[in-house]
Amino acid sequence: MILWLILVGFLSAFALGPASFNIIRSLINKRTWPWGSIAGFLLGDIFYITLALLLLQSPLLQLTWLKTLLTGLTVASLVLYSGKILFPSLKDKDQEVKPLQQQQQGFKNSLLLTLSNFHLVFIYAGLFVNISHSRHFSLFAGVMVYFMAFLVTFFALLWALRSLQSSLKNVLRRIEMVAAFGFLTFSVYLSLEIL
Repeated sequence: MILWLILVGFLSAFALGPASFNIIRSLINKRTWPWGSIAGFLLGDIFYITLALLLLQSPLLQLTWLKTLLTGLTVASLVLYSGKILFPSLKDKDQEVKPLQQQQQGFKNSLLLTLSNFHLVFIYAGLFVNISHSRHFSLFAGVMVYFMAFLVTFFALLWALRSLQSSLKNVLRRIEMVAAFGFLTFSVYLSLEIL
């Protein structure tokens, strides 16, 4: 069970969503680490992990309307984010922000992007449901093993990307567009689930 959780935590760090992709973009385009964005992303993830653990103890997780609502909200947020990447406005390109204000916006934007991925509740609930039925492993210990494996891998990935910064700047926009199409594809898949 522990090795499985470490593996899932490792793989989860490579599942780049809107918030983690924004962190990578900031890391490559700037000379400093985007600590505010990283903090917002991790806080949002911790919130959804906690909510998933609460839902595992609640009959609410079985309600179809709740799953449909959260899935629909996730689809809407991914479509909006993908549209912003594929069709950037001139205002976004030309806007200059002071460093402190930029850091605060980085935290807020990262937190809101993570929180707008409502489907994370069910992803985490599905991930931890088997641990909640285990007699040999506590749910809290399982979550901690997963989260630590995710953290270590995520920071190692950021460090590796930071060291390749100069070569990645040229291909970042292409990677971002591929990610946007991936988000749109995932949105279509989620939409089919609720139709």
